[in-house]
Amino acid sequence: MFYIIQRYEFVSFSIGSRLSLTIFGASHGQVVGSMLEGLPAGIRIDRTAMEEWLGRRKPSISEITTQRAEDDSVSILSGIKDDFTDGSPITFIIANKDAIPSHYEDLKTRPRPGHADLTLFMKYGEFRNYSGGGFLSGRMTAPLVAAGSVCMSILSGAGINVNGWVQSIGNIETNLQADIPSAAYSTKTRIPDQEKDAEAIDMIKKFMSEGDSIGGAIHIRVVGLPGGIGEPFFDSVESVISHALFSIPAVKAIEFGAGFKLSSMRGSEAIDTIFYDGTNYRTKTNHNGGVLGGITNGMPVDFRIAIKPTSSIRKEMETVNLETKQKDTIRVKGRHDPCIAIRALPVVQCMTAYSILDLIMSSANLDLQKQIFRL
Repeated sequence: MFYIIQRYEFVSFSIGSRLSLTIFGASHGQVVGSMLEGLPAGIRIDRTAMEEWLGRRKPSISEITTQRAEDDSVSILSGIKDDFTDGSPITFIIANKDAIPSHYEDLKTRPRPGHADLTLFMKYGEFRNYSGGGFLSGRMTAPLVAAGSVCMSILSGAGINVNGWVQSIGNIETNLQADIPSAAYSTKTRIPDQEKDAEAIDMIKKFMSEGDSIGGAIHIRVVGLPGGIGEPFFDSVESVISHALFSIPAVKAIEFGAGFKLSSMRGSEAIDTIFYDGTNYRTKTNHNGGVLGGITNGMPVDFRIAIKPTSSIRKEMETVNLETKQKDTIRVKGRHDPCIAIRALPVVQCMTAYSILDLIMSSANLDLQKQIFRL
């Protein structure tokens, strides 16, 4: 007797434990959007802050970012009444006003090297949405920022700040840091260092003239988060944050604290000596990035992520024709960032805020939850 096993493909567009986040839409479809579910009723939504964060991510913010013309204004279809949550899912909609799917017809048969075009074909075949990468495009990060900015405002109101900055672009790196969530946005590259910013701009313009791109590293520091948040093993702070951040296109690596440097350190060097400051337990160093055993220790949650160079470059690239299975070439059309790390920064900050709020809501610290939501 023979059995025919039907293969079904299930797509996951949702993440979260107590605070669920779902995204929908496509790069060159009518809209992109997200839904945030799990917030209690009575939480004030700061629309101004939401628009500010979306403005930091939107295209065409300078001559060294993509020139796609989107204003990224957001409409809230549900979950809000008179600027307060009503307890139901919050639905955010952002229209695609400058979509040009015709720029991507070549992708039907010629996948871009380094992009998800090939894996989309491997998983979804002829039914895939290949225009601009479909739902695997950086355009999908706009609704992530819309939802994450709500979490950012909630945390900031309770004295928990997700500070972030571009630490390096290519081989240009700064030792300076951003001490508030918005501090890095005074420079075009989001490097909080005027000298390094100018150097990076010149380098990016050079790569743009050559039809090439460059990667970068983003540094995040969450301050004000008390100890005791997170779970051992599978729901550790590192696991939850990493799960969310690896959902952002172009993120390829993450390290907490000293990260890979720990592999070459002695135990006597890597330990974080504990002391009591009269109010809280603290450590003299923060090699472990504020997390031990998957649980926060009261120090800043500190990590860096690597953003790869944009795959859509104007150089002619070698690929394979999906119809003929023969060697082919492609030169990408459309409008793309020469350094995606610049516009990725607010996405990383907002998704970190989402992860932290989900961790807090999943914890047994009811006092902190009451403080967060001012209940």
